[in-house]
Amino acid sequence: MKSMIIGGLILVIALMAGTYFVAGDSFKLGDDYINDITMLAGFAIIAITVFVALKYINQIKNDTASGELAEENWDGIGEYKNPVPTGWAIIFVGTIVWLMWYWTIGYPTSGFSQIGQYNEEVNEYQAKFEDTFKNIDQAGLEAMGQSVFLVQCAPCHGVDAEGIAGKAQDLTVPMYQAYGVAGLGASIGAGKKGEIGEMPAFKGRLTDKQIEAVSTYILTLGAKNGS
Repeated sequence: MKSMIIGGLILVIALMAGTYFVAGDSFKLGDDYINDITMLAGFAIIAITVFVALKYINQIKNDTASGELAEENWDGIGEYKNPVPTGWAIIFVGTIVWLMWYWTIGYPTSGFSQIGQYNEEVNEYQAKFEDTFKNIDQAGLEAMGQSVFLVQCAPCHGVDAEGIAGKAQDLTVPMYQAYGVAGLGASIGAGKKGEIGEMPAFKGRLTDKQIEAVSTYILTLGAKNGS
């Protein structure tokens, strides 16, 4: 036992020294008492962990089984009727109590939730934007269309809608411009398969107002290019 204590002390000192060597500069000991307390807590955890481990190792090596032997046995191996350790029983019951509290009061029904707060903010902004764009004017419609087009359409059609070789067609040519807002909107909503590639259907991914805005913006691009 004496050799185990000496070995444990050496291990604790070595671990503390290693911890200080690795983290001491980061904590800048002496500059902030919080850092000092954190380092001391780390040392305490090291010491407690090592000596608890040594206690149970010594117990495994030296203790012998005791108590009343149960009548049942399996292949000649029996069990002692030892009582449940008090500490284990308290922790077990405490965990169940904490679980019931967590489910019913602590979270998520009546407690603060980041997800709930995020959803509330999203709904507030959604209502705000719906009210803002309910009666949008032509300039606002084009601005909305531009922002949606640059995110959803420009990767294939280009920022000026003139197409990218091998990806998508030029939408400023007379053929597509003749579709008008309704025709372009129908194509955007339903998607389209062409010789170059396939455009996915945006119905459901974009609102009807956004599809209308993108169509209007494409027509303004065609007008600027003389189509």
